[in-house]
Amino acid sequence: MNDVRYSPVNLMRVAQSLPATPRIMARLGQLLRDPTTGLGEIADQLKHDSALAARLLRIANSAAFAQSEPVASIEDAAALIGMRDIHRLIGAVAVDHFSLRANPLYGFTGPRLRDNAIMTALLMEELAAPAQEDPAAAYAAGLFRSLGKVVLTKLAEEHGVVAPFQPAGPGNLIEWEKATFDLTSNQATAVILTEWHFPAAVTEAVTEHYEPALTSPPLAGLLNLAARLADQLGHGLPGESAYWREPAGLAPLPGVGPRAIQHASERAVAAFDLINRALG
Repeated sequence: MNDVRYSPVNLMRVAQSLPATPRIMARLGQLLRDPTTGLGEIADQLKHDSALAARLLRIANSAAFAQSEPVASIEDAAALIGMRDIHRLIGAVAVDHFSLRANPLYGFTGPRLRDNAIMTALLMEELAAPAQEDPAAAYAAGLFRSLGKVVLTKLAEEHGVVAPFQPAGPGNLIEWEKATFDLTSNQATAVILTEWHFPAAVTEAVTEHYEPALTSPPLAGLLNLAARLADQLGHGLPGESAYWREPAGLAPLPGVGPRAIQHASERAVAAFDLINRALG
């Protein structure tokens, strides 16, 4: 990482300009791992971001959670939505914030990035149970794996014209990123998520999920699988499909067989529809 334009300091400078929601996600993930956590603690954490709290109140009062009486407090919203769906929706709101515009450098629209992030995250969360992995960590890895693309693009815009990635060109995505930024977007994401105190399991999975080795953390192989499934469901990103493997090409994922994959896919699609209705 010799190009100072894309140094960790500059990556974090741009990342810190994004809304605080991803950092709240890291804290919520810690709370969800503690079986003694109550809804009151979740609500207290949400109050740290008034814009996020207001968005969740709007969601709680939306048609997706149709109530006869309006929901007026964040505590009531948390109770109505539930701990798991609160975590899901906050993640979706976070992605919504950093996918507001198209990314011509990587060749995707804002909505395509958002849909890919949410679908991959939901698949990760559903696959985590049969794989005996932490659902909150799995969800975060799927949700934020492309954050580095957003931040690198913003840095590139500060320094003039950069030739965009050409999916049909001679080089692959990793080669183009290294030639353009002196690092990959997955490495950039890992730098940012580490600074935001996401667990090492998340950052390692993101770093290695394009080319997971037999020695990679299981979450890296699971993320490769989830991204492949999201691609098959019509929510892929340009240049990535070459990295996705059939399950047989990954390190063994105990518990993640064809039936578990089918079940996870069905549940993820249903949750994806609910989130889209809630976000409006």
